[in-house]
This record gives sequence, C-alpha cells and structure tokens, in this order.
Amino acid sequence: MDEPTFARPEVLDVLLERARLGAPLLLTGPPGAGKTTLLGSLGTALAREGWIVCALDLMGAASSPERFVHAALEALPAGPFAARMGEALEIQRLAASGRLNGVNAVRALFALWASLDEVGGRPVALLLDEASEIRSLAYFPGLRDVAKPFFAALSARRRGTILATSFPTMSKRLAAFETLDLAPLTAGHLSPFVSPRVSEDVLRLSFGWPRYARVLVERTRQGDDAAAAFVSELRLGGRLEVSLRATYESLLLRSRGYGSSKALLAMIAEKQGQNLTALYREMGRSPGATRDYLVWLVEVDAVKMVGKRYHYVDGLLAHWVRLHARGRVPSVAEIEAAAHDILGKDREPAPEAKPAAQKKEELLMEID
Repeated sequence: MDEPTFARPEVLDVLLERARLGAPLLLTGPPGAGKTTLLGSLGTALAREGWIVCALDLMGAASSPERFVHAALEALPAGPFAARMGEALEIQRLAASGRLNGVNAVRALFALWASLDEVGGRPVALLLDEASEIRSLAYFPGLRDVAKPFFAALSARRRGTILATSFPTMSKRLAAFETLDLAPLTAGHLSPFVSPRVSEDVLRLSFGWPRYARVLVERTRQGDDAAAAFVSELRLGGRLEVSLRATYESLLLRSRGYGSSKALLAMIAEKQGQNLTALYREMGRSPGATRDYLVWLVEVDAVKMVGKRYHYVDGLLAHWVRLHARGRVPSVAEIEAAAHDILGKDREPAPEAKPAAQKKEELLMEID
C-alpha cells in the first residue's frame, strides 16, 4: 500500500510562480508541516521545466564551515556547472586549507550563490531546507554574524530561491523575506485515501499536520479506527510519541533556560491560554524572569502569544507534554481520554497570531 503524500497543488503552484519570477520566499510551518515534501515536489516540477535544481538541507550541512561548503558544492550538478568548476575548486581549496580560512570559503560560496542565475542558458533554483540553521556556523572564527551575508547573498538572486524553516519567528528576525505560512491539511487533501468520516477524525487527532496525519491514515487504511490508531501510536515508543518527543527536545535545545522552559511548557500544556500573571505565580519566579523564558519559547516557535495569552504552536505536542513529560508512562486510559478530548471538542477557528512583523519588544507585555 502506497504511503499517503497529501499533495498540495495549491501551495505548489504558489511556490512555482514565485520561483519563476520573484524574490526569495520563506516557507514556514512547525516540524512535520510538510515543508520538506513541498520543496522536493517543487524541485521535481522545476527540473521538468528545464531548471537546474540545487537543493541543500542546512540541518545536516551547517555543522562546520568545511562540511557546509563541501555539501553545498556537492549539490551543484557537475555537468551543467563545468564552466564554473574553477570557482568551485577554489572554494573547496579554501575550505580544506585550515580552520582560519573557513570564513573565506563560506563567503566565496555565498558570492557564487548570489551570481547563479543561469548556467548554460538554464535557470538555477536554490532550495534550502531549515535555512535558519545557518546560525550554527556562528560559533566558528569570523562567522559570528554569518546570517547577514547568507541572507544578503540570497536577496541578490532575482529568481529561483525558496527557503523553508520550522522556526519562522527567528528567521523573520534575520531576514525581511516574504513568507508563506503553511496551513494544516483539509479534508480535500485526505480524500484520495480515506472516507470523509475518517478524514474528519484524522484531521482533529493530527491537528491537520501531515507528519501525524500520515501515521493515522496508514493505520485506518489497514482497518483501524482513527481513535484506536491514535492511542496505539501515542503510547511510549509509538510513531507519534517518538516524533513528538524529538520535536519537544529540538525546541528545548534551541531555547534557553532549559529546566525552566520545561516547567513552562508543562504549565501551558495543562491549561492553554494562560497569561503571564498566572504563569509566574504558578512557577514561583519573578515576572521578569518568567517573561524572559516565555520570550525565548516564542522565539523558537514552541508557543505563540495571542492576546497576551500563550498557546502551543503544535496542538498535539501539548497533549504529548501533558501525557509523557511528567516522569511516568501514561496509561492507555489516559491516552484514550486525550483522544476523546480532542474528538469531543467542536471545531473552532484557531486564534489569530500576531502579524509576522511583530517586534521582540511587543513580547515584553505588561502584567495584566
């Protein structure tokens, strides 16, 4: 049985149009929203149109200047880039000539990217996944502000530049690129795979995010009830549980105040929509300290602030934290209760988030 891919032609059409004609675009959404899948589909579609596609995942590539440069050069197809092989070899030589030359190699790579509009008469697309991970290079000599020349080089490209990130708040602060925020799936995306009744349950239990919906759809196509599949896969070691645990750890590692951030995430999971006053009283810390931790969690898109109240960006992650992040394994009955809670609620529109241009100072709200 084929794995469901949840094609999103309406989003792919927007990405194609922007790649053909526009300035760089930032595709955003939480982990598991389908960004990587869409970048892959975009690359395939552009290649069919005759583009040369260079795709790079910065989550893995941006671990050191040398590895970053090597991975980026490997992403350039050797045949079409034969005419610029001399530049590539010089960049590779710089990367291999010692730690202090890492900054020169990275800057030379950025200059190459900025100039890659066409090769051999064919347009060049640059598709970068988890673009905000370029900040990982800031710990190496001469690269403290590496994000600035990185985004400047991409801004110089007149077409074919699409970036994706799971951390839009951070990325929007680093670059003033136009963004396309991925929305959750709809029943139409699931209709090729499951019935309307099943799709409604799957959408609620997955909160519409493809990574979770794919697991539930696979189980329901094998004959399982959506709620039963949810309970099985959210138990310790299940696919949903493992995926959510990885997301939780990734968000915490990018935030600051590790232990206090854990405590705040647990409090918000128990009761979403609390304000600063309620949270600092429960936490037993000063309002200022609690506010700092909340700002850091907002900056890594673990939570969002809507009308001075805090909610999870990923609704299913809130349930995982409430069930699994408390020091003991949840019972089947507790996970069944969570499924009932999700399915039993009438669907309401999600609260509107603050505009993308929201400044950090706006997060430093007064206590109400």
